[in-house]
Amino acid sequence: MSKVRVLEICESYGGGVRTQVDFLNSLLEGTDFSLTTIVSSKRGSKVPSNYLIEDNLTKFKNPIKLFMCLRMIDRVIKRDSIQVIHAHSTIAGLVTALYKILYVSAIPIVFTPHAYYSEIDRGWGKNFLLKSVERGMNLFYKRVIHVSKEEEQYALSNKLVSKSKSIVINNGVPSMKYVEGKERKLHKSINILNVARCDYQKNPEKFIKIADIVTNSLPNVHFTWIGDGPDLEKCRNLVKSLNLTDQVKFEGYSECVEKYLKNADIFLSTSRYEGLPFSVLEALSCGLPLLLTNIIGHNSLIDHNGFFLISEKEIIFQIEYILSHRKKLSERSLTLYHKNYSVEGMIFGIEKVYREVVLSV
Repeated sequence: MSKVRVLEICESYGGGVRTQVDFLNSLLEGTDFSLTTIVSSKRGSKVPSNYLIEDNLTKFKNPIKLFMCLRMIDRVIKRDSIQVIHAHSTIAGLVTALYKILYVSAIPIVFTPHAYYSEIDRGWGKNFLLKSVERGMNLFYKRVIHVSKEEEQYALSNKLVSKSKSIVINNGVPSMKYVEGKERKLHKSINILNVARCDYQKNPEKFIKIADIVTNSLPNVHFTWIGDGPDLEKCRNLVKSLNLTDQVKFEGYSECVEKYLKNADIFLSTSRYEGLPFSVLEALSCGLPLLLTNIIGHNSLIDHNGFFLISEKEIIFQIEYILSHRKKLSERSLTLYHKNYSVEGMIFGIEKVYREVVLSV
């Protein structure tokens, strides 16, 4: 039986999008699927040697660069006899929709938005424009994979995509084996962790503001942010200006995130919008209680295993409650992970979509 030949295209090669693209490449190797992957290197992440780099993806607003990018994609499609295209995030989705129009391509496109740009309120005019673009893009896809039920509900309620095209495949991560059958021990110094790009979407300023409030009341609590990004130095300077350098650390990018997860007591995500964040799923998989902003992409991740951030007045109570009930909340996080967010379930669902769209041509 011949392999299904898939082209993965990703401009936003960083954070959770990068995680899914890398999982697909590593876990589909040696299966019935053959993957070719095109990414932009402009997001700062190290690109594996077997991926193709096309930085014109990031420069798509320039018509000449866009044309060069489309030419490159067409060459790869013809060279590798691609049968299905999987576009990850908005810019890759736009580029592949344009490819389908300009090259009159019959190759089916699968699109995963990994959170819609329009999820955050940017004012009436921008909201209308973004939703119109997202609605138009989705006309050119055979399937739209939403990484959480809440993300699909948002798309359907705003008529961004038809129900017949939409499917929910939860993001998933491998199990953290070191926590299986073990109770998490509370550290003498309480460690609150986030793992995310340091940018507008992830809202590191809110993380710092929470740290400032908490450390004034609970001096034995420390905050750590793992991840690089355009706002990293600004956040380090803000921490310094607030005299929080002993309690708050912005460590930058790390290849050893598991080390920080092992040493954490609570996982705190302050994101403004999300699809379904892999970093929070990793926290679930090692039994961490959660503190999350109440947004699409976080909604399904709190189930008696932590709290949504409601107000600054509540945060001290929430942390103290978590610390007093850590065993119960840790067990709930593990149960939720095993029920809904395994990497095997994610890969199986995406494989099924690839097969379906190829057979439908």
